[in-house]
Amino acid sequence: MQNRGSNNYFDREIKIGSISNKIAESATKGPLPVASNKIDVQFFAEGGNIITSIQSKIAFKAIGTDGTGVNVSGIITDDENNQIATFASSHLGMGCFYLKAQPGKRYKAEFNYADGTKNTVNLPIPIENGVSLSVDNSEIPRAIVKINAADAFYKQNKGKDFTLLIYSGGTASTIACRLDSQSITRNILKRRLKTGIATITLFSAANEPLCERLIFVQNYDQMSLAVNSPKTGYKKRERVDISLNVKNRAGDPSVGHFSVSVIDENKVPVDENSEHTILTDLLLTSDLKGNVEQPNYYFTNITKESVKNLDLVMLINGYRGFEWRPVLDNNYSATAFQPETALEIRGTAKISGGSAMHEGTVSLISSNPTTVLSEPINENGSFVFRNLFFTDTERFILQAVTANGDNSTKLTYNEDNQPLIVISQVQDHAPDNVNLSMTNYLENNKLRQEDYLKYNKVKMLKEVKVKAVKRNDYRSSALGGAGSADQVIHLGQLPVTGSLTQMVESRVHGARAYAMLRGDFDGLVILDGVPIDKAISGTSVPGGSRLDFINASDVETVELFYGSDAAIYGVRAGHGVIVITSKARGGLTENEITSTGILPISVPGFYKARIFYSPKYENLEQAGNRPDLRSTIYWQPELITGNDGNASFSYFNADGQGRYRVVIEGIDENGNLGRQVYRYNVR
Repeated sequence: MQNRGSNNYFDREIKIGSISNKIAESATKGPLPVASNKIDVQFFAEGGNIITSIQSKIAFKAIGTDGTGVNVSGIITDDENNQIATFASSHLGMGCFYLKAQPGKRYKAEFNYADGTKNTVNLPIPIENGVSLSVDNSEIPRAIVKINAADAFYKQNKGKDFTLLIYSGGTASTIACRLDSQSITRNILKRRLKTGIATITLFSAANEPLCERLIFVQNYDQMSLAVNSPKTGYKKRERVDISLNVKNRAGDPSVGHFSVSVIDENKVPVDENSEHTILTDLLLTSDLKGNVEQPNYYFTNITKESVKNLDLVMLINGYRGFEWRPVLDNNYSATAFQPETALEIRGTAKISGGSAMHEGTVSLISSNPTTVLSEPINENGSFVFRNLFFTDTERFILQAVTANGDNSTKLTYNEDNQPLIVISQVQDHAPDNVNLSMTNYLENNKLRQEDYLKYNKVKMLKEVKVKAVKRNDYRSSALGGAGSADQVIHLGQLPVTGSLTQMVESRVHGARAYAMLRGDFDGLVILDGVPIDKAISGTSVPGGSRLDFINASDVETVELFYGSDAAIYGVRAGHGVIVITSKARGGLTENEITSTGILPISVPGFYKARIFYSPKYENLEQAGNRPDLRSTIYWQPELITGNDGNASFSYFNADGQGRYRVVIEGIDENGNLGRQVYRYNVR
């Protein structure tokens, strides 16, 4: 997208310096205190419910007004104010404690805050007839599952067959559990599970889900990424050669796709714990609800403490239920959205009377290059073009013809036919010293703008007072934009009193303009940027105009080019150019407008990767004295390893001294993930 407000560019650059000064001033101040009466605390019983007479593990999380965890401590009391247990958060406001609830009792938590104030929150009400599910996930080879039934539940279901369903990595497995005791223990071997979140659900003999628990499985099956460089230290603007070797868990070379980023850490400090990486997004946060604070903390340095804290995340963010009956009954519902293999264009076609077309053909026409595809109409009047591939936004023409050759059909483009991908806007917890981390970045930006002004020799113009402005504020799809046509006919707000040709004829002037509206006009007719040939327009009536292939009610403007401005359209513009802009470009969206016989549409295609600028300093004497203030040194979105698992890339350092950070992450052909961080020094 072009930046039309070029004068504002320098305003923004001047403001950056003042912003950085303000941030630097506030960086010395401490974090704002959290009001104790605004802290929200929630409790989550393992397996779903607190069962009386059974010791339950209860997790909790305290959240401040900024949505991040706050450390709290306190005691658990019953309805007679007897102290039952104590608790204290251990990581980011999360913690847990054990409670053996008694029948008829209610429990509450009393919190003590740092400012000396207190607060009381009621715990979930225990139930007397139920079953609990607990999992000990502290051991590496196995997870120990315990099923405990209350007295009443055991009497009602003694001897019945229950089922543990373990869902991991798209595969479900089951373990039979006969309720021949009030306490049952089963082992789950982790080597059979995929790295990531596994769901353990207990089903009754009638296949009713009773309780559920999420655990995180770490099988250490990630790819091994070996990053090497000939040197550990480099000079400014020196060439850096990096080699990559990738192997799978078995030690065999892996063919995969990887991304590479290199930054100057002095200018862009990184909090590794708060990073979102390929591991955090695919293995953790994508399967959980709510905000997971510092997700990369659980992957950077795996220890007993981090594993224990990750289990709290499973108990808190993983506290949810699923309807599993269709899985066990083999009564699978139809998948709402099938996986996409290519782009599709869908729509509906109706005959002139308004009912759906039952027989006929729809053509999809592209002008770059000229391509015509045809598909039959379905019984309900719908059509679909599959297996399309194009980048960026592409212009097309849709044309519908009945089985009898009638093209007076009504077309509608279903722009929203594809499933909408919703990306949750998670407010991650910013570190307390965020101002300090931004100061270097903003200061570097200020230097870059000063450098831009210095070396581009920008001159400030004197004030110019404009007394009159020629306004061209209408919508136009012409190459030269609005205001470049010899004649413009605005039809958007006028009542329709005839065909498009008739309405245009009554508003133009001059013999040249009238000649362009005749049926033998051999110039260009362009609809919303797409050239329309005679064969496409469908006008076979002698003397008919090529403008009548579209309803006048669907047109915003008609522009006539027959002077020097028509030369922008090339050789065929010698006979003149008629540019039609539909209301789909002037106020209505494309799926709100129907057109007779033919409909112009714009469809977003695949993202076309841009090349990241990276200077070359092969000859340092010719590099010049202009400083290189880049903070992002190198970016490569697609690095592919060969059959030997090897790949390489090179780039040149900037003028920044200190530590540079190289991050490589990706996935191989078998779905294995890998990530590696490599650092070197620049002096």
